[in-house]
Amino acid sequence: MKKRSWFLQSCVVFGLLVTVGQAHAEDEEERVLEVGKWYPTLEGGINLTQSAYSDNWNGGDKGSIVWTAIVNGSLENQLSPKVNSASTLKLAYGQTHQQKQTTDGNRFWDRPEKSTDLIDLESVLRLTLGLVVDPFFSARFESQFQDASDPNGRTLSLNPMKFQETAGIARKFIDEEDRQLLSRVGFSFRQHLRKQFVESPTSAPNPPATDTATNTEFTNDGGLEFVTEYSTKVLQDRVTWNSKFRLFQTIFYSAQNDFDSVTADQWRALGVDPDVVDFNKAPDVDFENIFTTQITKIISVNLYLRWLYDKYDNSVVPTFNDDGELKNVGDIRTATRLGGQFKQTLSIGLTYRFL
Repeated sequence: MKKRSWFLQSCVVFGLLVTVGQAHAEDEEERVLEVGKWYPTLEGGINLTQSAYSDNWNGGDKGSIVWTAIVNGSLENQLSPKVNSASTLKLAYGQTHQQKQTTDGNRFWDRPEKSTDLIDLESVLRLTLGLVVDPFFSARFESQFQDASDPNGRTLSLNPMKFQETAGIARKFIDEEDRQLLSRVGFSFRQHLRKQFVESPTSAPNPPATDTATNTEFTNDGGLEFVTEYSTKVLQDRVTWNSKFRLFQTIFYSAQNDFDSVTADQWRALGVDPDVVDFNKAPDVDFENIFTTQITKIISVNLYLRWLYDKYDNSVVPTFNDDGELKNVGDIRTATRLGGQFKQTLSIGLTYRFL
């Protein structure tokens, strides 16, 4: 009942948002797309923060360099009077370089650590039949440029990878030049591919950084997904606000039997909450808001807010040795996130709009 309540409450909240959006849009002129014409947008930028101090600086401060490169794009085409295609792309990567201090007071620059990493590509094909709702099909790919989660410092590229296909119904409540509101609900299938380092008996439990052998785990799940996207201009059209809300409720999970094969006492003995067998059934919530204002043609200020609730990362599954013992307890602990995650970034940087 609690899972169903999550879904219904979210639908009610965004139903109210839709009502308010319609009330504000009554006197606005609708956007009209020319059939067969592509409407592309593409912008890229870099945000940089830097500070440095001499060796004899006695204030206790340490230098740092924080940089983030971003690319955002979209492509829309009214392929025919009854078919609309829209795609979005988000790329981001950033690092933090921190200055450290030795016991004798000398400062040095430590190796950079990743601070931002995102690859997100989604395409939505919507049948604009003039009905109350539009049937749609969407495909999405998510990953990151570098997986640096290994405690021994080893990294993997494009890991994990998630593919998602959704079919359902959608409705465009607002479709104006500077304001749009689209909601969709449907059934989704997701496939997760995750590479993991192989821990050989001679190197366990702390394999050396030179041991780079990996295996690949594949899982899939399916469930209901509700998405609402809203974009508008606020503060007298000086700030662009883009918001996206996602709610995914898992119905089936291919690795459920692997979790159920471990008893509650065994989970406790491993230091893992035995309720982990049900964590993958909790709803996933992703609420993202981006506020952007262009100070000059190339200088912009960006405020990024994201609240993410993903109680368990379904790409991580239990793996067992030849004796039937669980051998990736650390990965399961890392994949468990009992609370919501919040990320906030305020930056000023150079942004160039190519299209």
